[in-house]
Amino acid sequence: MEDRLGSTNSTIAIDSSNIGFQLLKKHGWKEGSGLGISEQGRIEPVETYVKNNKRGLGADKVKKKIVKPDHSDASKGNSQQEHSQKKTKAENALSKRMKKMEEIEKKMQEKEFERAFFREFWPENV
Repeated sequence: MEDRLGSTNSTIAIDSSNIGFQLLKKHGWKEGSGLGISEQGRIEPVETYVKNNKRGLGADKVKKKIVKPDHSDASKGNSQQEHSQKKTKAENALSKRMKKMEEIEKKMQEKEFERAFFREFWPENV
């Protein structure tokens, strides 16, 4: 694990075209000196490596992929299930829109009630 993360003895130079190098130089860092007030910090950057898999930092083993069975005989039943699922999704979307419209309508009614109440009980000459 130490080989992948790098050791403190390895030297890695930053290229002068690197944006980090340019920012450090802009803020007064001198090449070859350490970071910090007493310049005792790191001289070279921490070695990094590209992680190509998407398993996470602590994952060692590859999880087995679950293969879904192919049921060509039951395709008629599946198509009916898919159709009913699509229908329920459409109904859910429609019901969400209806709920939203009802909420908006309720808010508008409350505002209109407040306006009517204000007009009825507030004196005109004030």
